[in-house]
Amino acid sequence: MRQVRVVGESVRVEVHAMRLDLAPAGWESALELVAPRWARLASGRAPERSRLGEYGAGLLAARVLGVSRDEDLIVGDEGKLTLAAAGPEFNISHDDGLAVLAVATSGHGAVGVDVEDVPAAYGEPQNAALRAVLSAAQLAEVESAADPALACALAWTRVEAVLKADGRGFAFRTRGGRLPDGWAVAQDVLEPVGGARHALAVAAGEKPEVLVAWHDMGETIRWLAGR
Repeated sequence: MRQVRVVGESVRVEVHAMRLDLAPAGWESALELVAPRWARLASGRAPERSRLGEYGAGLLAARVLGVSRDEDLIVGDEGKLTLAAAGPEFNISHDDGLAVLAVATSGHGAVGVDVEDVPAAYGEPQNAALRAVLSAAQLAEVESAADPALACALAWTRVEAVLKADGRGFAFRTRGGRLPDGWAVAQDVLEPVGGARHALAVAAGEKPEVLVAWHDMGETIRWLAGR
């Protein structure tokens, strides 16, 4: 595990990360290892990278939280998941290359996580997305950064992590840089060896102390199959 950042009073959050580009051949034959909600999403008609993200999320939930049935979860009004039985607060995210599961291991209250690929370049599509969630001053800060593509990914993940921790998601109006009050965010850039860059944000009611643990998909499949 690798400590990312600690500032002031904190809640400890473990982020379990899984690379999707290292998925073993034949991974679709092991869908029974994840809860049905993720098995359905992993076997649909979406592009493989999206299906792998759902499968990776399901594997992490099974390995770390012991979630094997849909009944192990409660789905909130905006789709936020919590454990049906007593257990830690958690949140899940994936992009085209990573699946991540954030678990609050100390402190109280909700946690939100978001991970996003750092785009190859910053352009109009990224600008249009940020205009919907940032103020003019925040947008100017992104565009004047030494690495606008990275700044863009960090800005977006911060917004998503807070909205996911809050539980209302994009039902909360973010125009002009507004976000729900009461959330602190820690951020990092994950750069697995031989992989792409990914921006990570974790939101909690107190400053998150984030620890990152990496899980290999093939090893996780073998571990779950051998239980």
